[in-house]
Amino acid sequence: MSKLSDKKLIDYINEVDSPLPAPGGGSVMGVIGSLGCALAGMVVHLTINKKKFLELNKEEQDSFNNAIEKIKEIKSHLMDIIDKDAENLNIFMNVMKMPKNTEEEKEKRKAAISEAAEKLISVPFNALKCCYELVEFFDIILKYGNEGVITDILSAYILIFACAKGSILNININIPFINNKNIADNIKSNSKQYIKVIENKYYSIENEILLFKL
Repeated sequence: MSKLSDKKLIDYINEVDSPLPAPGGGSVMGVIGSLGCALAGMVVHLTINKKKFLELNKEEQDSFNNAIEKIKEIKSHLMDIIDKDAENLNIFMNVMKMPKNTEEEKEKRKAAISEAAEKLISVPFNALKCCYELVEFFDIILKYGNEGVITDILSAYILIFACAKGSILNININIPFINNKNIADNIKSNSKQYIKVIENKYYSIENEILLFKL
């Protein structure tokens, strides 16, 4: 079966717009997050050969170049999520169909659901973590990037904010299926930490976005 990330954009959109549960929200968050990275990359390409950038000192240029490489790596992880979420959701949906006629079957099904839920949640959790890590690198692109395309890096912040919020929704709806309280609590604790940083950054740059309001 072909990868979702290899499909034409129109085909992917139409596949989301179908009666099937996958690809769904988690996969779409991978698309949104990777597009945020791509926008940041565009700003980079329109910056590195400009006179103003070349006049920066070595430390500043090294910081920018390091951010470029990190954003590329994270974009790759987010693109993997496009397919991984759909795969894990299909596994989860199949496990939900397991028989539950006897106590033994119920216990077996419950354990299988918990295991499948852990795998399913790991995908939006990783997407959320990616967005958290991107904040630091987007800040560097914003600081040194070409001012002529400043709105594009600001738009990239909006996209990772949306990706993070959507990922939180996917975590919240599936976490009750996890039986292991320690695992669930750890996911909740880290997710709260990540989303707080992302939200604070988004709202701190909102005034920058509003500067361009007509």
